[in-house]
Amino acid sequence: MGATSTAVSFPNVDRATIHIAFGVDANYFRGMGVNIVSIIKNNPNLIFVFHVFAFSITKDIECRLKKLENNYNVLINVNILNKQILSNFSKFPCFSQHSLGTFIRILIPNLLHGVVDKVLYLDADILCMGNIEELMSIDLKNTIAAVVTDEIKTTVTTQISILKLPHSEYFNAGVMYINIDNWVKHDSQNKSLNVLTTRSLRFADQDALNVVLNGHTTYIDKKWNFRYHLIDFLSSGEKIFNMQEKVLFMHFTGPVKPWHSWCLHEAKLNFLEYQKLSSWSDMPLDKPHTARELKLFSRFLIKQGRVIEGIYWHIVYWWTKFINLKKQN
Repeated sequence: MGATSTAVSFPNVDRATIHIAFGVDANYFRGMGVNIVSIIKNNPNLIFVFHVFAFSITKDIECRLKKLENNYNVLINVNILNKQILSNFSKFPCFSQHSLGTFIRILIPNLLHGVVDKVLYLDADILCMGNIEELMSIDLKNTIAAVVTDEIKTTVTTQISILKLPHSEYFNAGVMYINIDNWVKHDSQNKSLNVLTTRSLRFADQDALNVVLNGHTTYIDKKWNFRYHLIDFLSSGEKIFNMQEKVLFMHFTGPVKPWHSWCLHEAKLNFLEYQKLSSWSDMPLDKPHTARELKLFSRFLIKQGRVIEGIYWHIVYWWTKFINLKKQN
């Protein structure tokens, strides 16, 4: 496994290899590990190097990543960043409202500059559903990144207007295929960090990246970043995938993830198929523990006709909320 340091370095890696990067915090290492397995299993003829960026890591996670690396004969280059890298920005409200891990994707291209030419950045809450060679063949010579538009009826409509973007386009930053040299030449990192310190942003780093990269991106098919908002489907009682279109990267946006035990959707079963092949195979799914999660779980159960169970978990929700209120007083 690669060196765990702020500097990004590793020996004898062919630049023709496909480089994929993640920025994660403690809650997303499992999702990232399963994501890596889904990529490898669906692309057996491709060679990958995975770059993991985080501000901290436990010994357990280190061991699991090493095991994953050995099991699939891939390089997983772990880079533990010094929190001081964002110290100049920590006093600004946007940085105090989010975990530092939120902003790692802004830093990744500069950290890989001089190491690789192109990198595919992925959020951890994604599953690969097929071969990605087509994406790797996209010409990035005259663009900073290949990206996918966000939800047109909601996010795109509001954010183009709010951010006053000159080009009527707005992308979801969960999947970005980046030309690193062009990113650095455009000074994308510093410009994005400066936007975060000077403007009030609804979607933090994603908004900042859209401001800075507006007009400098190539838009690609939504199959490369197909957002699947599980909370919407579960809230209406749906639990089965019903898609007619091809999906290559399934992106589970929102508060409900397929590694949650209370996710009553077949997405959880898809996730578990890949988790069984990963070094997280022994880890149980996350149970609901916050009041909000308990409330959502009870709602999902009732919507699926499991009323008695739903009522039970709604009582647990109210009890948890009561206990939290007592602690605050």
